[in-house]
Formats: sequence, C-alpha cells, structure tokens
Amino acid sequence: MVDEGGIAQSISPDLLLKLFFHLLAVGATSYVICLKVLPLLLEKKNWLTGTIYLLVSVYLIGLINRIAVIYLLEPILGIDKEKESVVEIATNFPVLIRHYIIGNIAGALPFIIFYLILDRQMVLRKQLETEQQKKDAELIALKSQLNPHFLFNTLNNIYSLSLQQSPLAAVSIEKLSFILDYVLYRCTDNYVSLQKEIELMENYIELGKIRYGNRLKPAFTYSTDHSYKIAPLLLLTIVENMLKHSADGVNGQIHFLVDITAEKNQLKLVTENSFDENSPEGQGIGLTNLQKQLDLLYPGRYAFGMKADNGIFSTHLSIDLT
Repeated sequence: MVDEGGIAQSISPDLLLKLFFHLLAVGATSYVICLKVLPLLLEKKNWLTGTIYLLVSVYLIGLINRIAVIYLLEPILGIDKEKESVVEIATNFPVLIRHYIIGNIAGALPFIIFYLILDRQMVLRKQLETEQQKKDAELIALKSQLNPHFLFNTLNNIYSLSLQQSPLAAVSIEKLSFILDYVLYRCTDNYVSLQKEIELMENYIELGKIRYGNRLKPAFTYSTDHSYKIAPLLLLTIVENMLKHSADGVNGQIHFLVDITAEKNQLKLVTENSFDENSPEGQGIGLTNLQKQLDLLYPGRYAFGMKADNGIFSTHLSIDLT
C-alpha cells in the first residue's frame, strides 16, 4: 500500500507544471466553445460563422499552447534541444492536432456537456415562464370580459328606479357594488372560495330579478359537503350568458334553472334557460371563453356539454377539484 506521502512524492514538480499548462489550454478551449461557439450554433443558428470560429479558435489555442511549451515550459524544465521557429510550429498541423488540439477538446468535453445541460435547463425554464406568463395574460383577458351590456342595462335600470324613488334602487346599487368589488378586487387569486362564487352568482341573479320582475323566477339550488376552491368567475360566465339570452331574447315567462353540487371533490353544474331559437347570435362568445379558461385551468379534468331543444338551452359542467 502506498501512503499519502508516497503519492505526494510521486507527483513531481515537473508533472505539476505540465499539468498547469495543459489546464490553461483546456480552460481556454472550454471558454471559447461554451461561451462563444455554442451560442452561435444553438441560439443564433449561425452554423457557418460558428464552425469557422470553432476551427480558428481551437487552432490558435493549440498553437499558443505549443509555443508556450517550447519557449517557456521546456526551458524551465531544463530540456535543451533545438527549438522550432514559430512558422514551423504554426504549419506543423499533424503535431498540433494530435498532441494539442485533440487533447484540449477532450479535456474541455466535461465542461461542454455540463454547459449544454445547464443551457437546456435554462431554456426549459424560460419556456415555462413564457408559457405561464402567456397563460396568466390570457386568463386575465378572459376574466375581464364581464359583459358591458349587463353593466349598462343595470345602471340604466338603477337610474329608472331612482327616478321612481323606488327602494329597489338602493338594493340594486348594493348588489352591483358587491359584484364590481368582487370582480375587480376579490378574485385576483388563481383559486377562490366556491361559496364566494355562489354568492356572486346569487347577487347577479338578484339584479336580474329586479330588472325583469315577475318574468324571471329563477330556481337556484346548491349543495356542498366541503369548503372547496375554484378558479374565479367560471360559473358566473354561464349565469351571465343565461340572463343575456333568456331574459333579453324571450318574451313572457322565463325558464331559468341553476343547480350546483360539490361533493367528493367533484363539482357539477346543471343549467337550463329559455332562449330564442331564431336569434342570429346563438349563445354568444361567453361559453367559448369559458371553454378556453377550462382548457387552461383544468386540462383533462373537466367535461362541458351544451344542448338546445324546443327553446330550452341547457349546459352540463363537471370539474375535478382535487
């Protein structure tokens, strides 16, 4: 067995000096390839410039390395032999390639592999951040599309009630204030209380009842077995769409049903509303936006269906809340 002293003695100063010169060349090769050549090849896709840069760089590093060995290292080590001229060194390609360039690249290979792994991780992280930013921006845009038609009609209705000095004007303002406060300030998180979303829907429907009077007698039921969280404003989109296409599009009594069940981490929403089968608008862009939000927030974890039959439009939504 060789002890530590024997190992230390076997590593001579000459060997350490040679290793130092080699490591300098390997470090230079690693720097050039990782920070100069690979960005040209991978990021800018500039293959011609990158290839030329690589060939010229490894040649120059090998050349400088050999010149340093002949004119610095060998005299230090006491090696006395006839020295080649710089021109002879520069044109002796077989020696440069075999003894310097290949060795420098081989020594730099672990650093190159590490750089490629690190660069790949950074690219993936940037892609994820970009996708998340895009997703957040799209969700913000979709959530911000509270129907201006509804707001205008509600404010107009409040104005009419105020002229009549109706006590319902104050009730309408209270309901609308709750809705605007919630939409603008209370649902900025990715997920909010399902109970708060239900309260939002109730206030929204109450405003509809004030506006349409006896024509609208909604059946609104819900039951939960737990305090669940849900992405904000999803359910309101459906109710908003129902009011728009039933109350504004149908004369006479309005059929309006909303049933929500949240049990065992499963949310189920069933709705039915009257609608004008001859309306050119169909059911509007609201439900299209809803499906986009569901795709972003609950990919593979929801089912959504729609059906129109004899003047009744129905929707069925189920979401896995786990």
